[in-house]
Amino acid sequence: LATSLGRNQKMMVVLFSCCFTDSFSPLSILSEKHNVISVFVCLFVFLISVPPSVELDVKLIEGLVVKAGTTVRLPAIMRGVPVPTAKWVTDDIEIKTEGRHKIETDNYSTVLTIKDCVRKDTGEYLLTVSNSAGSKTVALHLTVLDVPGPPTGPINILEVTPEHMVISWRPPKDDGGSPIINYIVEKRQSKKETWGVVSSGTSHTKIKIPRLQKGCEYIFRVRAENKIGIGAPLDSEPTVAKHMFDPPSPPGKPTVYDITENAATVSWTLPKSDGGTPITGYVLERREASGKWVRVNKTPILDMKYRVTGLFEGNTYEFRVFAENMVGLSKPSPSSDPIKASRPITPPGPPINPKLKDKTKETADLVWTKPLKDGGSPILGYIVECQKTGTTQWNRINKDELIRQCAFRVPGLIEGNEYKFRIKAVNIVGEGEPRELAETVLAKDILSPPEVNLDVTCRDLITVRVGQTIRITGKVKGRPDPEITWSKDGKVLVQEKRVEIAHDLPNVELQVKEAKRSDHGKYIIAAKNSCGHAQAFAIVNVLDRPGPCQNLKISYVTKDSCMIAWESPVDNGGSEITNYIVEYRQPNQRGWSIVSSDITKRLVKANLIENREYFFRVCAENKIGPGPCIETKTPILAINPIDKPGEPENLHIAEKGKTFVYLKWRRPDYDGGSPNLSYHVERKLKDSDEWERVHKGSIKETHYMVDKCVENKIYQFRVQTKNEAGESDWVKTEEVTVKEDLQKPVLDLKLSGVLTVKAGDPIRIEAGVRGKPQPEVVWTKDKDATDLTRSPRISIETTSDTSKFVLTKSRRSDGGKYVITASNTAGSFVAYATVIVLDKPGPVRNLKVTDISSDRCTVTWEPPEDDGGCEIQNYILEKCESKRMVWSTYSSSVLTNYANVTRLIEGNEYIFRVRAENKMGTGPPTETQPIIAKTKYDRPGRPDPPEVTRFNKEEMTVVWNPPEYDGGKSITGYILEKKEKRSLRWVPVTKTAIPERRKKVTNLIPGHEYQFRVSAENEVGLGEPSLPSRPVVAKDPIGIVVLYTTVACLIDFNVNRLLNCITIFLSVTSIVFQNHLVLPQT
Repeated sequence: LATSLGRNQKMMVVLFSCCFTDSFSPLSILSEKHNVISVFVCLFVFLISVPPSVELDVKLIEGLVVKAGTTVRLPAIMRGVPVPTAKWVTDDIEIKTEGRHKIETDNYSTVLTIKDCVRKDTGEYLLTVSNSAGSKTVALHLTVLDVPGPPTGPINILEVTPEHMVISWRPPKDDGGSPIINYIVEKRQSKKETWGVVSSGTSHTKIKIPRLQKGCEYIFRVRAENKIGIGAPLDSEPTVAKHMFDPPSPPGKPTVYDITENAATVSWTLPKSDGGTPITGYVLERREASGKWVRVNKTPILDMKYRVTGLFEGNTYEFRVFAENMVGLSKPSPSSDPIKASRPITPPGPPINPKLKDKTKETADLVWTKPLKDGGSPILGYIVECQKTGTTQWNRINKDELIRQCAFRVPGLIEGNEYKFRIKAVNIVGEGEPRELAETVLAKDILSPPEVNLDVTCRDLITVRVGQTIRITGKVKGRPDPEITWSKDGKVLVQEKRVEIAHDLPNVELQVKEAKRSDHGKYIIAAKNSCGHAQAFAIVNVLDRPGPCQNLKISYVTKDSCMIAWESPVDNGGSEITNYIVEYRQPNQRGWSIVSSDITKRLVKANLIENREYFFRVCAENKIGPGPCIETKTPILAINPIDKPGEPENLHIAEKGKTFVYLKWRRPDYDGGSPNLSYHVERKLKDSDEWERVHKGSIKETHYMVDKCVENKIYQFRVQTKNEAGESDWVKTEEVTVKEDLQKPVLDLKLSGVLTVKAGDPIRIEAGVRGKPQPEVVWTKDKDATDLTRSPRISIETTSDTSKFVLTKSRRSDGGKYVITASNTAGSFVAYATVIVLDKPGPVRNLKVTDISSDRCTVTWEPPEDDGGCEIQNYILEKCESKRMVWSTYSSSVLTNYANVTRLIEGNEYIFRVRAENKMGTGPPTETQPIIAKTKYDRPGRPDPPEVTRFNKEEMTVVWNPPEYDGGKSITGYILEKKEKRSLRWVPVTKTAIPERRKKVTNLIPGHEYQFRVSAENEVGLGEPSLPSRPVVAKDPIGIVVLYTTVACLIDFNVNRLLNCITIFLSVTSIVFQNHLVLPQT
């Protein structure tokens, strides 16, 4: 290597691999004249100590999070003089290169590599670098995410039934570094190998497992899940799907008692065990000898005894009992002793409530009720015994035969004596217990005033039809027997052909056969004895057809109708009149025709035929039928009666002018019976007494124009009605001055509300015009008359009473307020008509594309300024690719002012357009500028050229800095490439991205010159490569000897490995160096 220096120039030379024992011999230096110069080199070497320092990636300081199973590299760059040593520690234990851990350390860096990370590798790693100048400790945080561990056991079975179980567990002790999302619960039968999912989305540690099969044994397992995945399972112990309790033990042996021919009572004792849960009831079964067991009760028995019914007399039965709890039935109890269903026969019980019903001085009437118990055998009869007061002996009254009824008259009593009575019931076994009357009986007659009680059916109104029988029944009591009489309307009734009276005390009855209408009224029964008297009455109504109507009259006869009136019958037949039947006939006819058969009023209008005669008749009808008719004696003739007509109604002056007066009136209410009405009209001046007829002949109309009047003269007018019978009275007007009236214009706009038309349809507006003199009509729109008169699409037609406006081929701009102005000398009138022209909406506004990514974007817009006069229903969004220009509808029902467009192809250029739509149609589209579907983040920028910091003949250490622009996303790694200087092909150094900014490149060819370049990579992709580094030859470094005259040495960097830098400043005229490395000049 040769170089040269000018005069007074300096050169810096760096010598590598110097040590303290190095010596230098004189060197020969050739001058420009090839003279050899011998120079003694004076070298000063200084050793400088620098405390160690550590540089870490920010991600490692903030904390590195990785998934289990990945390989983690924890690199660090260290500096210091002398070269520091590195020590890795975690959990107070130094990490060595063994197993999954590997430590690589050189002069400038140290890297801890952990292969196949597991959860226990999570923690804080301390890196301590130290040398003789000091030490530095930094902490690196590593979090390893893994699937969660198994839930904390055991699985608790909280509830067990044949249909479901409830289980619980505790969360895993290790959640894998990520919160538990949910638990996956599975089940399987013990005999099967397949698992079935019960739930895969529960976040609770308790769950109910339904749809189990009764009696099957199940195993359950639970696995926790976090965002990494599903952890190991926790299995439960096998559990049988059954109740947690047992059935009860059988009850005691049943006992049967109170046996009859069809029933028996069964009782039993409690079971020894209830199975752990309360007994809910008992089930009782029975069977006949050598028969099957049959359940007795339909619902569980809650007591410990039960009355069994439905037995068959003479059959032998056994009984057994089951206890039941929520688990089920117990085993059956021992069978009861056999019993036979038969009736137990004992003497009957005593009669119930014996009492004295009646008595005389010789007899006593006793009554009682049969015993409650017949002893198992029917009661054959009763025995009545008597005991005279003052004696102890009971004497049987009925000695020969038993008393069959529960009543008996005791004969042979002695007046004035007191007696006691008792009664016994007798069945097949014998006499039962006697029952004595509560009081003694004194033998004497009972005196009581009469009592008359009619039957319930006779107490209210008794209603019968004519021809039926009237029956009045009742009971009469009294001592002595009373005398009974019947009467009606003050007349005593006696036995006769239609009247029958029966007295069989206490029963009495009155019958009136073949009842007549005259039999209705009030019937009185009277009873009288020595103690008093009493009476009762019954109201009888005998229903018959009503009687004839009264006062039939025909009135208001015309040629086509008449009015028929009458009065109600005197007798309505005992029933309300339901309707009247009105009939008519002509004299030459025999049959009657019905005018109406359902009239409830006593007045009806009959329709007639002109010039014909008619007879009329009327009858009343009730629910029994129609009564007799009443008939007119003379016929009536259907013609109109003619009379003078009434006066004209509402005569008034409707209008007047300079020489005329226009009169109007209304037809009279009464035309006198003639429709042929006509009118006379006359006039007179104010000072004149003579009336002048203003027309010839008669006037049929109800109005007349009186002309040829003198202007400003005062006139009075009158009108009369005329028909065939004559003329009516005159009707006069007030005095009036003949002159033209002024009337302010009035417009009657024939439009209700707002006029709405479709674009293209004509706009038609019509207004009625009134006023004197004839008003002038002007149409304007929005205070601008010029536009309307000049437009060829508008036509305006005005007559004496109307004004019509027509605008053809309407447009959206034609909508607005149209003003109609009518004016004359009396004033003006303004009317307004609001018109809305409906059209398609206008274009949308401010159409933008935002939030663009590789496969989606958001299109936003504002509604059109003009909505077409009706509400925007939706928007239609279309898209097309710029290279194809074929539009496709993305959505035709967008309701909002934005839309998220998905399924775009990355890198393609798109154009979007939006149209608003209302009920009239779709408006014009608005298009966007072309956009490219790409992410909003970019690839990283180009790093600076890398540098080779260390090399030998087989390897080089390359370092580089990150790019200034990371593309908006963090740098995930680097791709380092190499090439020989003369080669054109770049070759990647590694197959995967390098996470650090440092790489040792191995397997180089000695003596070849290499260049390097590096590319940064993020989530978006790989950025552009850097410029190539300076070429470096793969060879071992060579020492340098420097000749100098003046030397100044500065020492830096590490000296432990003899990488020393000696800075030499030379001041010579011309020096040539051969085979030495010369560094840049300083």
